[in-house]
Amino acid sequence: MVRGQTVRDSAIHQNESLIRKTIDELIRKEYTMKFRREANCLYCFDLNQWILPADFNIDEYFYFEELIHPDADRMLFAISLPQGQKGWLVDSCNVYADNISSDMMEKFKFQNLVYEEL
Repeated sequence: MVRGQTVRDSAIHQNESLIRKTIDELIRKEYTMKFRREANCLYCFDLNQWILPADFNIDEYFYFEELIHPDADRMLFAISLPQGQKGWLVDSCNVYADNISSDMMEKFKFQNLVYEEL
C-alpha cells in the first residue's frame, strides 16, 4: 500500500526546507539512496545503475504544494528495490510529464490522483 501526504507552503525556501526535513526523516528510515527519474526508468546514483519500472516500488509519496508559485510544486517518493535497498526521489510536478514512458506513467499513476484530490 502506498501512503501519500500533501504539504502546503507559501514560500519556496520554506518548501525546500520541508522537503529537506522529509528527506532527512526518510534517511532515518533507511531510505538512503538517491534516485533520478528518467523517461523509461530510474537512475540510482549510489548503485550507478538504471532501474526499470518493474524493478522498484513506491512506498510513500509526499506532495509539496507551493501556493504562490504552483510551478514549483514537488513530489518526494520513498522507493524500495526487491533486494531491500531503499532511497528517495524528488521530482517536479508535471514539468516533464510528456517525457515519460507508458511503463513509468503507470508506475507513477497515483500522482494524478493526488492532484485531483487537491
